[in-house]
Parts: sequence; structure tokens; C-alpha cells
Amino acid sequence: MKILNILITYSRFVITFLIVVLLSDFIIAQSSGLSTKEVVFKNGSVELHGTFMIPASAKGNVPAIVFLHGSGPMTRAGFKPYAEEFAKLGFASLFYDKRGTGSSGGSWLTASLDDLSGDALAAVNYLKSQKEVDSKRIGFWGISQAGWIATKAAAESGDIGFMIIISGGGASPKESEYFSYEKAFEDLGWSELEKKNGFKVVDLYFHYLSTGKDRDKVEARLDEILNSANDPLQPLAKRLKKIVPSQGNQPNWSWIANYNSASDIAKVNCPMLLMFGDKDKEHPTELAVKKWKEGLKEAGNDKATIMIFPGAGHGLRMREGYKGKGRAPFADGYAEVMIGWLWYHIIDGQ
Repeated sequence: MKILNILITYSRFVITFLIVVLLSDFIIAQSSGLSTKEVVFKNGSVELHGTFMIPASAKGNVPAIVFLHGSGPMTRAGFKPYAEEFAKLGFASLFYDKRGTGSSGGSWLTASLDDLSGDALAAVNYLKSQKEVDSKRIGFWGISQAGWIATKAAAESGDIGFMIIISGGGASPKESEYFSYEKAFEDLGWSELEKKNGFKVVDLYFHYLSTGKDRDKVEARLDEILNSANDPLQPLAKRLKKIVPSQGNQPNWSWIANYNSASDIAKVNCPMLLMFGDKDKEHPTELAVKKWKEGLKEAGNDKATIMIFPGAGHGLRMREGYKGKGRAPFADGYAEVMIGWLWYHIIDGQ
């Protein structure tokens, strides 16, 4: 299996991909304009509102990207800069408001994994209906939670053209959650006993998510912690108190405790770019890479590139030591990797 594992050396990497980008300027006849239109597509009864973007000069047979959201309420706004850059390579894009945000109907708070992957496939079906788009070269771009959504959607579809996943998938949602809690406990400076007690509470919460049983025990334990003076577990209890789903909504959230993407990864055989940071505190990079490799090997997929960016956190942001205002910068080479990979595997490799 030819999976490329790269611990990036900045100078060599940047030079290589800048050359690729410069060459692409000569090879691709770029237009200075983009064509965009507001679109509506449906997954069942839920209407999803988005933007379809395509190079103004596109005549047909254009590859396309569906942008997928991470967790929480997210609109389409953050995807526009990526879509504009990818359009310079000749890609069309569809980016939409997550259900329950922006102009889209439905609710992300009551959405199951099936609902979210169904939204992704509805976006793919919309792109397939556009005469300019090459239906065999429609792919996913996603970050964090989107790693599982894209994997499930691709396994169900069987004809997704490619995937770019940042800081996501491979490891199960439960494994990812436990990892993030462990890192959070460390950041709080908890003792080993406090960590042990914290994980007992997390275990209780995940038991409810998985089975739908004993919600009353979860609520009682959280209230006990919050009503106790100076209980060190209070930051954890405050967080869990906000996210314990109702009894009726628990089936929609159960995938966080029960979903294992291994069988779905084993069904996906398209080119993939999987990117991680070695300082991620929200998703377990080492475990995720291991699980991705195992699934790809079972799938016989030798078209995957796995890259680990030194010093990068979740979403490939350089958070450690960053003291500036606003969001931390991306890891060096992040954009060049995507542009170079898309050029080599999807444009030039068609």
C-alpha cells in the first residue's frame, strides 16, 4: 500500500509546492471572474441553502467540491475563501448553511449522522445535475466532525471522486471525545485522582448516549457536583450539563458513542488527502492515522496521502505559543498542500 506519510520539513516542502502552483498558472487558462448563484436543494423534507461557485470560463467537465461542516452551528461563510482559491485551479464548489443555521431548515441539534451524511449526498446530487460538472470528479472537503460525515457518505455513495479531510475521522467519535477530555483535564492541572473521577462522570454520560438509559443518573451526578462547594469537577459538569440531549433526542446523538468508521473506510477507494497536526488536543492524531491506515489497507486503497504538520493543533492551526489577536495562523504549507494535491491527483491525474 502506497500511503505517503510526511513529517513536513518546511523549506523543502514550500519550495516544491510553490513550483506546482506557479506551473499551474501556465497550464490552466484561468479566468479573472467567478460565477456564483444561490441554490436550494433538499434532503428529505429539509431544505438546504447554499452557494454554487464555478469559474466563469468553465465550459463543462469541471471537477467539483462539496464543503462539509465540523460540529456545532456553522454557515457557509467560512468556505468561500477556499472555494475561490480552488476555482483558480478550475474547480466548481457547493458550500451551504448547515441545517438549522443561516437560511437552511432543520436543526443540527437534532441531526443524526445519517441526517448529516444525507445532506452531504444531497449536495453531491445537486452538483451532478449541473451540466458543467464532471459527475465522476465530485469530492468532499471537510474538517473535524466532517471526517466521519464524509466517510459515511462516501461509503454509502460508492462514487465520490476524492476526499480532503483535516483533523478528522479514522478514530471513532468516542475515542476522539475521550482524548479531548483527557487533554482538557491535563490543561486544568487535575491530579490523577481527579482525572479518574472525571472519567467516571464521562463514562456515565457516554453510557446514556449509547443506550438511552439512566439519564436521571447523569443529571443527578452533574447536579451533585455543581451544588458542592469547590468541587474540582465543576468545569466538566458545567460542560456536560449543556450538552446532555433530551431522552427524545438521544437516538440522534447515539452515534457519538457508537459509530465506528472502520467498516465505512474499508468501502472507500477514492484518492484522499488526510492532514493532521501533531499537537492536536481535540482529535487523537496518532490513533486516527493508525485507524485510517488499517481501513485503507482493507479497502485496497493505495491512493491516500497522509500528512502530519509539526506544531499544528486542531484544524492545522499553530496555537501553541501564539499570542496574537484573533485566530492562530495555519501551519506553513497548508494551502500549498491542498492546491498541489488537487492539481496532481484530480486535474492532471484525470
